[in-house]
Amino acid sequence: MPDTSQVLAQAHFAQAAERFEHSPISQQLAQLSERFFPLLTLDKSQHWLDFGAGTGALSVPLADQVGQVTALDTSAAMLAKLAAKNVPNISTLEHDIFCGLSESYAGVVSSMALHHVADIPKLLSCMRQCLIENGQLAIVDLYSEDGSFHGDNAAKGVVHLGFDPQQLLEAAAQAGFKDLSYREIFSIAHKNGRNYPLFILLGRASGTGA
Repeated sequence: MPDTSQVLAQAHFAQAAERFEHSPISQQLAQLSERFFPLLTLDKSQHWLDFGAGTGALSVPLADQVGQVTALDTSAAMLAKLAAKNVPNISTLEHDIFCGLSESYAGVVSSMALHHVADIPKLLSCMRQCLIENGQLAIVDLYSEDGSFHGDNAAKGVVHLGFDPQQLLEAAAQAGFKDLSYREIFSIAHKNGRNYPLFILLGRASGTGA
């Protein structure tokens, strides 16, 4: 059964789907792939998972670089916007990752989704389990902040006010990832006049996965 934060997040994104891509923050994040993808090893033989794909800010440009993208989200409204773009090698999947995945992937990407997930160690474990050996992990999210980025955090299903990436790195290592690193990758100019830095966490799956 979904927890309260999941219910709130789904309600928020169902309402926000129509205008989501036109928000100033989303328009800034649309530039992220230009900095993101050069840090990955991408080719047309690969099948990647985009966790928390939304309307496809990462899925669409990623589909130009790899053979197949599965865009996973719990918001049907967001995925409908992505599906309407008719990108032939993107398949949308409305699904809770905690219920398991039937396929294995060469990599998993995620942008600005982790702060909506309460159980980060469990999420990282699920990501590990769906990757092939040496499969790539690439997560972008906010550094720890004071709650001012989203404003009404509870109503938007926000359960983490950003992250200490070092702690996230340690959790990823415990979940079975290796070759872990992080760095600042982007900064969002907010309407409140502040800039909010984002980090990228990179790693590879160790051992055998799904």
